[in-house]
Amino acid sequence: MADADIVQRLVLKEVTVAKCKEHGGEGAYGRVYAVSYCETIWAAKEIHSILFEHRSETEKGVYYPEVDGTKGVQLPVMVMEMMADSLSSFVEKYQNIPAHIKFSIIHDVSLGLCYLHNHNPPIVHCNLHPNNVLLTEHHRAKISDLGMAKVINTDSRKAGTKDSRVDFMPPESLNELSNYSTPMDVFIFAGIVLHTFNQQWPTPLDKMQTDNGSVTLSEVERRQQYLDKLSGEGEVLRPLVEECLDDDPAKRPTIATVCRRIQSSKDTCSTQSTMNMITLHQKVEQLSSEMKQQQNKILQLQTTIKEMEKHTKSMPTQSQASKQDIGITESPESKLTPVAPPLTTALASGRYQMKWTRLADLPVPMYDAYVVVQDKKVYVTGISPNDEALHQVYVYNINTDHWDQLPVSGHYFGIPQIIGGRLAIIGGRLSATKERTNKVLTYDVASQTWISYYPDMLSVRSKPGVVTHGEHVIVAGGTRGDDIALVQDDIEILNWPENTGWRRVSTTLPVPMYDISCTISDSHLVIMSYYSIDLKNYTVVYTIPVSEIVSPTRNRLLSWIVPNKWSQLTTANRWAVALVPNSSPLMVLGGTDRTSTVQTTDISIFDNTSKSWKKIESSLTSARSTAAVAAVNNNAIIVIGGCTSRVSTASAKSSSMTIVELGQAELLQ
Repeated sequence: MADADIVQRLVLKEVTVAKCKEHGGEGAYGRVYAVSYCETIWAAKEIHSILFEHRSETEKGVYYPEVDGTKGVQLPVMVMEMMADSLSSFVEKYQNIPAHIKFSIIHDVSLGLCYLHNHNPPIVHCNLHPNNVLLTEHHRAKISDLGMAKVINTDSRKAGTKDSRVDFMPPESLNELSNYSTPMDVFIFAGIVLHTFNQQWPTPLDKMQTDNGSVTLSEVERRQQYLDKLSGEGEVLRPLVEECLDDDPAKRPTIATVCRRIQSSKDTCSTQSTMNMITLHQKVEQLSSEMKQQQNKILQLQTTIKEMEKHTKSMPTQSQASKQDIGITESPESKLTPVAPPLTTALASGRYQMKWTRLADLPVPMYDAYVVVQDKKVYVTGISPNDEALHQVYVYNINTDHWDQLPVSGHYFGIPQIIGGRLAIIGGRLSATKERTNKVLTYDVASQTWISYYPDMLSVRSKPGVVTHGEHVIVAGGTRGDDIALVQDDIEILNWPENTGWRRVSTTLPVPMYDISCTISDSHLVIMSYYSIDLKNYTVVYTIPVSEIVSPTRNRLLSWIVPNKWSQLTTANRWAVALVPNSSPLMVLGGTDRTSTVQTTDISIFDNTSKSWKKIESSLTSARSTAAVAAVNNNAIIVIGGCTSRVSTASAKSSSMTIVELGQAELLQ
């Protein structure tokens, strides 16, 4: 069914359906859709028509809007918060959930029951179980599905709820006539606690045991194996759970008492966990410092060995070095011959002469480009004065020295990235509508088409920063509208092997950013960006330990204890420079001089001692800004395109716009 048809049937103003198919399927009470309103995803439940048949207008208790003058055509719709997961799915999906999260979940559930029980008259849920406890993306628990809830009065008796989750139900609910009262929910809550902390479905033993005769087991005895598994921080809850499981409803504590005791246990756990995390954080910082010292010693030893080899073998001087001496030949296959030490280290030392090799030019001129490398293939997309080339993705084969064109992705200003061995385009704008998008498209080699293999991001983003770290994809900043005020400062992360969806981390960018270049250097996330202050362009470089971004435990617990550790490096001395990925020390190429506004051939490396950018002897063969740059390996980088004049988008098609030799591509070894 088309989105427009669904919205018309639901009669929701200013709402779009996020997905054509139903989000939550069709349950006993209605069909659930994922809908978008004000850039937020909500759940819209359309109540089944059968529930309203043969009822008067008074009994229905809902308003039916008129459509084309006909009253009563539309079914009622409930729009609710979209939840990320159910408790049962959450505990099955993740192993070793931290204790503070478990305490938070059961405390939220107890607060929800307390609200129901303190209602006048009290309300009993009657059908509480892990599938009816829903979690937000930040693991806040909320009780759902009150379809069987009962208001307590003198007539609150009916046939037993045998089609409910029997494993969680108290003994009195299985009687011929059940007395619905608040102790019933308290008993069920005890099962929720066991399920949450043990991460197992608490199936009780049979009521009767026949070893040496029939023995009737109490409810506590039926769940003894699960009570014995309450260890560590959860062991403090065992006395409370046993009281809640008492066979006699009158002896069970009230839910208000349960709330207070869980809060006390939660505070004890949080304090202990916080202290443990602080200690662990301090140990990590110490180990990180020691590791960096060892890396510096290794680098010094490598340099010393190289110097000894140089004198022992009487290597030629820098001016005498030939292409063969530095690992470069004319054949395309040998363009990646290893050179030691790593490229940026060699350039920083000033003792090695690198060589530029001209490659085949791009088929079209291109600037403000993005590039990624995989298996000796270079993928690039960007801006071109040629409108038809705006949405194109080109691939360069290093072995054959040849450019090809991939099918149009439908995105532009999207960022190419390799995720799990697959080429993907992240965010950008849709070619058809020009609107920002949260789509992640993946190139399928078999069908030679772009498909939705990975989940959509939480927010629409154009020109964000994208980088991979192990099994994580990190997306930061970008724009969600044409107004500069709509530049974003949030960060999302995807663990692609799990493929469970994007997670927004609590660590934010130090300032809103777009046109972002990202890299990982010395276990730090490095972000370089342009952002507008007083209508002037600045190139700012920030770093933060990558563990601050990828660690979910840190984001939830330490964010209020230890501030985000962003550090600002000295502002780059040029703007529109290209940041070399995986460079250590950090290296930038080209750009436009701040004072003369002239494009340069400079290559600069960041000196961590003086905290400043140092120009090195090697340089680009052509002045260029807004070029694309990628690391082919540790010993070679590729630079593609760029321009020799920085112009506005409006004049980008003019003859005065000079693209560097139609997308000139060069390899530096």
